[in-house]
Amino acid sequence: MDMNTITPTSGIDFLVRQGIEHLREKTASPTQENDLGPTSPRSNRSRARSGDYSCFQIDLSNSEASSVTETHSRLLELPNELQYMIATYLGFGDMERLRRTCRHFRILLNPDFVRAHFGGDQLFIRQLTSHCQSCLSRPGRHSLVMYPATSGRPPSSKCFRCSVQERDLRVGTHLQLANTRSAWVCRWCGWPIAGSATPSWAHEQFHAGCYDRYYRVLWGFLWLGFAQFAVGVVAAVLSLIYFRSDMLVFPPVVASFVLLWLCMAFLMFRGNRIRTYHWVGALELVILGLWVPPIYAIARRIENGSPDRSAVAALAFYGVNA
Repeated sequence: MDMNTITPTSGIDFLVRQGIEHLREKTASPTQENDLGPTSPRSNRSRARSGDYSCFQIDLSNSEASSVTETHSRLLELPNELQYMIATYLGFGDMERLRRTCRHFRILLNPDFVRAHFGGDQLFIRQLTSHCQSCLSRPGRHSLVMYPATSGRPPSSKCFRCSVQERDLRVGTHLQLANTRSAWVCRWCGWPIAGSATPSWAHEQFHAGCYDRYYRVLWGFLWLGFAQFAVGVVAAVLSLIYFRSDMLVFPPVVASFVLLWLCMAFLMFRGNRIRTYHWVGALELVILGLWVPPIYAIARRIENGSPDRSAVAALAFYGVNA
């Protein structure tokens, strides 16, 4: 095919010519040209492809064949002009997938050619923000998270799945979507509340189903907290009555009793907009450490003498609370 027969449209023919010359400069081998003398352009392309693009070769070393053969991509055997013409029939996602296959197509389908093929900067940016930059899917602009332009990089988008898998989202934050709307990141599942997903009527930062699950878990957590608080009160009363003079029992029990009240305050007044689980977890670890000396002291007392009911009951409540 003669390149002179291509009708100039948006400067693509000039970019095709420029890309072919650039590709020939990248893939040309000066030593081969000096040794073999002048050859045809097609033979130069064949030598460059067979020497540089081994990613399209199949390794047959483990096969039962007696000799190892090399298989090349039929697409790479075509002239560069035909490869350009074939690429013009591809959409943006397919063209980018082709560019990611090997160095040859990254050079052949350079950014200038892709930008001109899709109609200039504005339409090219719209194509960028309509596809996920990671998996190149096109789920719709309402299901893409918008990433603004940075120094040297145009704006881009990511689908919800890739954003979650790459941990780009933070729960309880507001996102800008590719369709210029905004959405919350669900505080339960960590996925954006957009597209077909509906927010909860009780809280805009939860999916409807996620809020129901969150509410059930929250009530279970509260009931466990009340049960632990009741056991802690009984253990503190037993220590006050029977072990007030024992310094390994009474002071740690009083300190843990105070911290139990603090935990209950966190559980009762935290609300559902502020995360306090890390504070409650830290307090629970401190309470667990405070119950070690009383359990040790009561266990040694039971081991050394005849156990009375008060010591056994206190040890049981200390163990359950710990």
